[in-house]
Amino acid sequence: MAKIKVMLVEDHNIVREGLKRLMEMEEGIQVIAEAATCREALEQLKPDTDVILLDIKLPDGDGLDLCKEFKKKLPGVRFIALTTYDDALFIKKALESGVHGFIPKYASFDEIKSAINITMRDGHYLYPGLNVEVIMRLNESSLTEYEMQILRMMAGGATQKSIASSLYMSISTLRRRITGICTKLGVDTVEEALATAAKKGLIR
Repeated sequence: MAKIKVMLVEDHNIVREGLKRLMEMEEGIQVIAEAATCREALEQLKPDTDVILLDIKLPDGDGLDLCKEFKKKLPGVRFIALTTYDDALFIKKALESGVHGFIPKYASFDEIKSAINITMRDGHYLYPGLNVEVIMRLNESSLTEYEMQILRMMAGGATQKSIASSLYMSISTLRRRITGICTKLGVDTVEEALATAAKKGLIR
């Protein structure tokens, strides 16, 4: 079975070295790159990287901004945030920035290993103890009433042209709004947005 190729981005050398040594003892995981800063991370990124274990706060920048740069280069790479922040609002922001997993620095190595494996298999991982319902409610409330109106009109079968006309906006503006709705709901298409909104009870 192919090993999961991991990149470690962590500015504390002792933490990074410790994680690297523990991972090297695992048969299914291989550390192929490491960095201590945003600049080093961009320089050291390998095209075959599967997972990036990423410290959110780095000496020369924000790890969440780094996620966006990485996604441009490797759209399929998975991100697991390694951080001291564990409040729901911060986690929501991390998820919206493209993070697939979230691990606090006080987590055990077994939890970190689980995060890597589960993220590769299922797409997302939230460490035990995180109140998932809080995150779901935050995601729902992030939709504005204007966006909810667009969702309801789409659910009712209205075309983009008729929605744009009703709301006095251009088609291009409406499409940007729809893209924003999809991003907030964590989906890629209008169909997925409608299905997700219906599942959450936001529309009927």
